[in-house]
Amino acid sequence: MRYWLYNKPVNMRMGFNGLSGIVNNRMGMNMRRGDVFVFVNAARNRMKILHHEESGLVLYALRIEMGRMRLALGDKTGDNSTQLAHADLISTAKSAMESPYVRRMKMLSSSL
Repeated sequence: MRYWLYNKPVNMRMGFNGLSGIVNNRMGMNMRRGDVFVFVNAARNRMKILHHEESGLVLYALRIEMGRMRLALGDKTGDNSTQLAHADLISTAKSAMESPYVRRMKMLSSSL
């Protein structure tokens, strides 16, 4: 299974059809190969992950309340996509929780 990050910001109102259209038309890839496709919005506080399984499409959503995700640098394969390792995907998702701003806000809120 390969992980692909779409390199451009995506409108997070998109669902199955819109995101699979990006995979097919802009990334030039086939959804049915079983790869995982990762999309992030311009503010980098929301992420959607699209995956095709035997029974159909699966869409995961992540919304971060504070901070921004740092996008992992993978192997660029073109203008529209970057191949990621699984560890890179996990570190991208967790990166907002590790930012100095979020740590400071947690300390302030716990002291109240």
